Amino acid sequence: MMKHLMTAVAVVSLAGCAAVQLAPDRLERSEASIRGAEEVGAANVPAAKLHLQLAKDQTVAAKKLAADGDERAPLVLSRAEADAELALVLAREATVHAAAVKATEELQAVQARGTP
Repeated sequence: MMKHLMTAVAVVSLAGCAAVQLAPDRLERSEASIRGAEEVGAANVPAAKLHLQLAKDQTVAAKKLAADGDERAPLVLSRAEADAELALVLAREATVHAAAVKATEELQAVQARGTP
């Protein structure tokens, strides 16, 4: 009886220490979103830079949580992906806004010269 109890305790304790598997496609999506945000210049837009750093930190944290067997790892990875996507959108928005401001200034310059 004692032998069975000790075996059961050992199995349960080992199961509690098992690593949580992060889906490779989800991890790749998160990392791809981070790369995309970096490529569009998120590091140069203050709000985007913050979310980009959060995404990087959360990806590292998700990997560590998964290795430690913490079931929250997929949720943290989802947050990382969401922050990376937000950084990407904020960086694109800043680019579009700058282009719109430039176009408006050019239009005003043309209008100021007058049209023939």
